[in-house]
Amino acid sequence: MAEIDKFTEKIKYIKCRSFLPEYCDIKYTSGILRKLSGKNANGNPGKFSDEQKAKIISGMEKLLEELRKY
Repeated sequence: MAEIDKFTEKIKYIKCRSFLPEYCDIKYTSGILRKLSGKNANGNPGKFSDEQKAKIISGMEKLLEELRKY
């Protein structure tokens, strides 16, 4: 089984299929699905890039701001 980095381990708690496109402007593709499992297309360890991590963190901040309104 592939080693999953701590960042990916934490974002697996959210529903990425709808969260990533709506809040992070990241298309939910098979490549993203593989990264969530800790692999790349060749079966080697895979993880999110620094740019993708920054987008996801920004998306989480947007979501939290919306939740605070309620």
